[in-house]
Amino acid sequence: MLLCLLIISNIATYIFTRFFFSPTVLEVEVPGQREESGLFREVWNILDSKYFQPLEEKELMRGAIKGMLESLNDPHSAYLTPKLFNELLIQATGSLSGIGVEIVEDEGEILVLRVAKDSPAQRGGLYEGDRIVEVDGRRGLLLDEAVQLLRGPSGTTVNVVVRRVGEQQLLPFVLKRADIEMDTVFSRIIEDGIGYIQITSFDQDTGKDFSEALRLLEGNNIRGLIFDLRSNPGGLADEAIEAGKVIVPSGEITRVVDRSGNIQERFFSDAEEKDYKIIVLVNEYTASAAEIIAGALQDRKEALLIGTPTFGKASMQYLQFLSDGGGLRYTIAKYLTPSGGDWHEIGLKPDLEVTLPEEYYLQYQPVPGNLELGDTGERIILLQRMLAFLGYPVTTTGLFDEQTVNSLIEFQRINKLAPTGSLDNSTREHLRTELSEKAIEVDDQLLYAVNILRGK
Repeated sequence: MLLCLLIISNIATYIFTRFFFSPTVLEVEVPGQREESGLFREVWNILDSKYFQPLEEKELMRGAIKGMLESLNDPHSAYLTPKLFNELLIQATGSLSGIGVEIVEDEGEILVLRVAKDSPAQRGGLYEGDRIVEVDGRRGLLLDEAVQLLRGPSGTTVNVVVRRVGEQQLLPFVLKRADIEMDTVFSRIIEDGIGYIQITSFDQDTGKDFSEALRLLEGNNIRGLIFDLRSNPGGLADEAIEAGKVIVPSGEITRVVDRSGNIQERFFSDAEEKDYKIIVLVNEYTASAAEIIAGALQDRKEALLIGTPTFGKASMQYLQFLSDGGGLRYTIAKYLTPSGGDWHEIGLKPDLEVTLPEEYYLQYQPVPGNLELGDTGERIILLQRMLAFLGYPVTTTGLFDEQTVNSLIEFQRINKLAPTGSLDNSTREHLRTELSEKAIEVDDQLLYAVNILRGK
């Protein structure tokens, strides 16, 4: 279990696959030292002599560096200011404090992928699926920048603004940072003979926790295992490899190659072959370290992959000190499957592609509040879809009508709540709980896996 507040996805390499700290200082080349930099030097001299305001040379140089890195079209390569770099070193070597969310970069936006239980984010009202548009007054943030702004000493506050599905206006939150313990490995027996393990991300103790969870399940003489890596954004590749050493049979787990395709390193397992079937569940948010282990099991033909194509992040980043106290993070290599398969920017293709019904995702939608009889709009449609999914007689009209009120009252009575017909906090939490429980019934990917292990 890792003491941390902010688990960040390896989709944008916030938690790097491996850290390489060079003892040397990167030399900053003076414009004009190389023939190819003549144009840069020319523009620099024009601005230096004719621009209408004095130049801040340090800022110009940093801007040029950022532009150069952006031209690589690689979201995992970036210049880190001295402040960001120092905070990253603290994050890499010590405990964290923050608001308790796992975020990823999704289509140019910061998406809240997971909210820790009993965290400042959960207590304050943030939900999975929220999109962070502003942190402490700053917008247009990259993932690294959002991470650093959300982090901070326990007890301090941070202002967060999110865009939420079904809400017409942006929602502001003032959250107090704290330290939180977050588990990454969850296991259970689904039914006699079928075990289930979910890994939500690969952090400091994930490999050890996975090994223990697998040992306990195997002690129950399972005949099949469902290994759930859906929405696992990655994390520490070393921890994924540690997990691979106990589930991938003796042989190669993954290999690292440079830009010329030369193999730099191989990682192996010496585990005995399992005497039960393994099915791995994946989706479009299965990324990086999670793809390493899913790809190994599929490539070695030790498991079936069920779900949708994965994210496709297989690159490894190098982190180097710079002379200004900042850092340069850039891609130096990538991981391949044991047979040399390359899934970078492509993703792993499931053996059986199975999608989920729209109703499944209702569990991730924030239950709308502050609604009353006569209200209209998208939030009403969302509420009506939720009630209908739970089996209450309501028509999706977008109008908070008498039928909707009566269905809500019936829901409150069944859950021993005050039958007010309005959405107070207690009613909203009960709705969220029931939506999560109901979603299991329409989790076609999980059900498909169970039926295969049943022999159907």
